[in-house]
Amino acid sequence: MTSIRTRAGLLARTAIAAGCCLVLSSAVVGAALLLVAVPVYAGTRYGVETLSSPAFRPDTDAGLLAEPLAGAFVVAIAVTCLVAVELSLRTVRTARERGAPAGALAQGAVELASYVLLLSSLLLALAVLPFLRSTLPEPAFALLVLFGSFYLLTVGYAWAAHEWLRSRDADDERTTGGGYLVIGVFAVGYLSAAYWSGFGWLVVVALGWLVLGSVLAPDHVDRVRDAVERRAAESAEEEPVDPDDVYGFTDEVERIRARLRRARGPRPAVLAAVGALVVLGGGYWAATRVSTGALAASLAAVSAVSLVGVHAGGAIRAEFAGDTAVLRELEGRFDLEALAAGEPADRTVGASGPADAEPTRSSLASVVTRLAGQADLPAPEIRVLERDTPVALTVGYRPAASTLVLSRGLIETLERRELEAVVAHELAHVANRDAAVLTALSAPGAVARLSRSRYGYNPVVAPLAASVRLASRWYVALVARGREYAADDGAVAITGDPAALAGALETLDDDLERRPTTDLRERDTAAAFAIVPPPWEEHPFFDRTRRFVARTIFGTHPPTKTRVDRLRTRV
Repeated sequence: MTSIRTRAGLLARTAIAAGCCLVLSSAVVGAALLLVAVPVYAGTRYGVETLSSPAFRPDTDAGLLAEPLAGAFVVAIAVTCLVAVELSLRTVRTARERGAPAGALAQGAVELASYVLLLSSLLLALAVLPFLRSTLPEPAFALLVLFGSFYLLTVGYAWAAHEWLRSRDADDERTTGGGYLVIGVFAVGYLSAAYWSGFGWLVVVALGWLVLGSVLAPDHVDRVRDAVERRAAESAEEEPVDPDDVYGFTDEVERIRARLRRARGPRPAVLAAVGALVVLGGGYWAATRVSTGALAASLAAVSAVSLVGVHAGGAIRAEFAGDTAVLRELEGRFDLEALAAGEPADRTVGASGPADAEPTRSSLASVVTRLAGQADLPAPEIRVLERDTPVALTVGYRPAASTLVLSRGLIETLERRELEAVVAHELAHVANRDAAVLTALSAPGAVARLSRSRYGYNPVVAPLAASVRLASRWYVALVARGREYAADDGAVAITGDPAALAGALETLDDDLERRPTTDLRERDTAAAFAIVPPPWEEHPFFDRTRRFVARTIFGTHPPTKTRVDRLRTRV
């Protein structure tokens, strides 16, 4: 009866967490769609109305362009700008993955997009305020307005500047030229708002030149980029970045063209020409049949679905291809070394065990393979974390595509029997599908954290990502706490040695008490996969409340002592 009740409770927790994960992911996607659609809609409508307005030709009643031609022209410009932003995002992401400085032009386009999102969020807030005022009680509405004002004044500007400066460290591949281009974007925005709206076309023309120039004259674009970097470095009295080290916009365009050339099908130039004709022809056809508002709304919807769909689809594809967000986050912050069977031994595994029981580092793969066979599982890929803190975790959606991560500290701290017990515990997570469930539930939080490391600070994305990580921590912890006991039982079933697992838990818990508190498992996306919880550091203020929040609300593991006592009773 107890087992049935436990299984039912675990199933209920999993269902609640899955529902929360689905709602959270849907809310994030919906917010992203709105944030992208609003500026596209406003820009398209403004552009068509401006070009077809008689204001440009006061001597006649006709505008600069007929409305259908203006619609086709604005649609083509909007698509070009969106392509420039998307390629810039890809450039910055690829540069950071390669550990190279991103080009100033790509950085400027990404920063421009981030502050367009900020403007979009303000427009959405202004549109929603009348509805909220009519539905919320007066005190609640006043608090909401106060909070919004606080965000705009403090977070949106002071905190944004602070975070931007903090992000310019060794891990953030920014260049001085990128910062100067951001200042230029702000200057153009100010001139557009204060003097003449036509200044805004400078940004549009620059984005169009960036795309067309990278295709038609990449050397010219690179020369402009290098000149911006050189002038910015001279003004800041810094050493200019080496152009050969920079991964720029034209490099990303060439990478895409090379992939298209390798693929079967039309040549890249033919695809580009066909795409341009489709955009121009489709824009003209739509402008002759629908109103300007409908045209702007349609383009906004298609653009938002395309951009968000590309990024969301890429994240989902990477997850199920085995490149999970949790693993990418670990790889981004720590050295994860693949361990292959037959690898030369340069260290010992279980070095504190008996001399005749010391397997070499290369034999770790054999140990994992043997235990996986006993559990009737395919052997997972093994990654060694170059970290002294003892860590063991398993991620992956399928047993055949799981990855076991063991830290150097754990391998060298535990005896062989204890190490085998820990590996068996992680394999039990795979057999029980815990690794798949927790990997899926942790994905939104991991992707939110990766958004900062990939694209830098964004005044809209950062608060949204923080909210996603907080919610993700709660429902992941809700499920993770109930699965540790089952994994302990599974490890005992595989090894038949409960004392070894109890000894391993005690050793790891004692060892962590001596380690610095800033260890890997304090990260919310990885804590659920660790084998023991991080040690508690007492605080001078509100320690009991903090401990309740950390251990009860966001805690991913039962108390280690309880688990050890439970295993001791089975010896």
